[in-house]
Amino acid sequence: MEPRGGLVSHREDETVEFTPSPSDKSQGDQKSNLQIPIFKGYKIEGELGRGGLGVVYRGIDLTLNRPVAIKVLRADEGTVDQRNQILNEARKAAALDDRCIVTVYGVIESESHSAIVMELIDGHELQNVSAVLEPKQIAKIVSEVTRALKAAHQAGILHRDIKPQNVIVTPAHEVKILDFGLSIHISDKAESGSFSGTVSYASPEILQGGPPTTQSDIYSLGVLMHETLTGRHPFSKLGKPPTVSSILAGDPTLPREIKPLIPPDLEKVVLACLSFKPTNRPSADEVYQSLLQILIDKPVELKAGKVQDHVLNRIEEHVATIEKWFDLGMIEGQSRDALRSNYRKVLEGDDTWPTETRKIQAGEIGLYLCVWLAVVTAALSGIFYRKEVSEVFSWTLPLFITTTLGLSSYLVQYTTQQRIRPLFASGFILSLVPTLISILSNFVWNPTVYSKIELFGKHGIANKTMFTAGILSLIVSVIRLNQTGFSFYAWVSATLLAFSHGSLLLMLGFLEWSAAAQSLGILSMSISWLSGLAFESMNKPRFARPFHWTGSLSLIIGLFLFGMSPALKWLGLSTGITLIDKGWSLALCGMVLLLSSTILSQDFRLERRRIALIHEWMNPFFIIGGLGMAANHAIPRGDNDISSIGILSLLFLVASIAIYVTLTSLNWRARYMLAALSGSAFFIQLIPEFHFYQTQTYLGGCAVISLAIAIFSYIKMELSGKQKVSKKTKAVRLRDD
Repeated sequence: MEPRGGLVSHREDETVEFTPSPSDKSQGDQKSNLQIPIFKGYKIEGELGRGGLGVVYRGIDLTLNRPVAIKVLRADEGTVDQRNQILNEARKAAALDDRCIVTVYGVIESESHSAIVMELIDGHELQNVSAVLEPKQIAKIVSEVTRALKAAHQAGILHRDIKPQNVIVTPAHEVKILDFGLSIHISDKAESGSFSGTVSYASPEILQGGPPTTQSDIYSLGVLMHETLTGRHPFSKLGKPPTVSSILAGDPTLPREIKPLIPPDLEKVVLACLSFKPTNRPSADEVYQSLLQILIDKPVELKAGKVQDHVLNRIEEHVATIEKWFDLGMIEGQSRDALRSNYRKVLEGDDTWPTETRKIQAGEIGLYLCVWLAVVTAALSGIFYRKEVSEVFSWTLPLFITTTLGLSSYLVQYTTQQRIRPLFASGFILSLVPTLISILSNFVWNPTVYSKIELFGKHGIANKTMFTAGILSLIVSVIRLNQTGFSFYAWVSATLLAFSHGSLLLMLGFLEWSAAAQSLGILSMSISWLSGLAFESMNKPRFARPFHWTGSLSLIIGLFLFGMSPALKWLGLSTGITLIDKGWSLALCGMVLLLSSTILSQDFRLERRRIALIHEWMNPFFIIGGLGMAANHAIPRGDNDISSIGILSLLFLVASIAIYVTLTSLNWRARYMLAALSGSAFFIQLIPEFHFYQTQTYLGGCAVISLAIAIFSYIKMELSGKQKVSKKTKAVRLRDD
């Protein structure tokens, strides 16, 4: 077991001065002979190792009679200012007091040499013991390194050369970090275009000439973790050592591809540290907390954006494969879009709450439930039961709930529990609505007694109170969305926008409008699409999604109510028969949905294509259901003859079946096929009711004709032997989808 100490590893090629310029001069022979220096008060016993900055000796502090490591700087390397800078950095490192950081005892100088005196460590380098350790044992060691690095960063000091050779494990299983003498203070200005460290552990921005930062230390830590867990450098390809170009390519080998037994969450932490973008790397504290979670078998909650860099290059390759599958007919458009949606979520760095419910814990479920019950209680006391409780209680209880949730959201915003952060804040925003309603109703506005336009007039609540509360809460939600980037606030904002719009309609007398006018009012709520389009223009499609969905839901509900009003009567095309008018009106509204689904399905935006899917499922209910209802009501009763309205209803039903058959053949849609099948079955069932033919003759004819056509179609397909070749279209880049 070899004693270790000092600022530089004994391996001469590990710590280098690197400048990314072709005009760099050679480092020279690092093995040049140095005379053993003499320092007053110290006795040098032998050499431990040498590196790019000098030689490490084992020595004795004669004053305190303790073994020490003495790092003697090369007098022939660098300028006087550079050597003085290293000594100054050592003095700063001496201020660090952590059990994992090698203690720097002081800086000493003789007539011709300068040296750094530090604690002498007896142990093994991490790279020499990691092969026999389990992943969790390595995680435990790295957690100690990260905790010390966290303390250094909080003190404003960077290490700049984190690597396995600088981490020592002692016989007592203690962890020690060497070479903090290379550290610099964060506020210090590094020399532009150069750095002191190890190339294979340097971050991309350092290799490109950028200054060292806390994020560059985290990157080096990620390389250390990857190498000790897998035994291979993350950028070592095909057995070749890592190069500057391979590091700058930003495509590391995934740890679990080499060692499948590595826990997925531990791989996530490694990849987060290796993010190409410094802003995507976690802090030392986040890494430390994540490793602690892994050690106690709890899920790691790193934001998805912090691990996305290493799958970006692979995703585009996967997307190209998906498009090939689609062209070959192996998957349909819906499956393709579902895969692209999942990939895009990674590209966007979507937040982990509440999407990662697969890892939800029992305590979290109780927390969600209780926060929701608190919001419901605020609504009940402030709105629905405000007349059954005291006047003071009706507004103080909602205010208490809202205040508590608001304070809780403030206290948890700096915790690592990412799924909990938006929980209290969203509860605060939602409870703010009944709180404002109760306060405004008690102190500002009272509704007109017995007014028919006040939805909650009997509870003493005016429509304008609801509108004001909705708008103010919406503003708070949008501000929170802008601050945090959590897409959950987009859903809350979309909900509050719909609530505010509905309150505005109530203020305009919605309850006294005709059925057709009310349906148009509901349709007007689909303008939330404009908010979605605005977010799309800002390249934030996940924020646009809630507004698109609420707009589409308003469109579907509004069209249904418009059809049932009925629309034909409102348009002046009534047949005089209410049920037939409603059936035809529903079919007309269904055609609007069919048209919108056709347009949206061709859109290059993935989210609009997914909205088209909902419209595709809904429009058959409008068209087939409406025409079927009209045809069923047109069945002649008693001695009545078949009316032209009845025949027209049947013809419309046949035409709709033909439309769905055509759409199915042009571009396969399972829902359109189901619509054609259900519509044709309903049509065959209706014909006997119109008494065109004897029922027995009719059913026998249907059987013979349908079987004959089926057999003929099969024979034709076999004889032709031709397959339909679909036109290939160039796929949109996933980032623009």
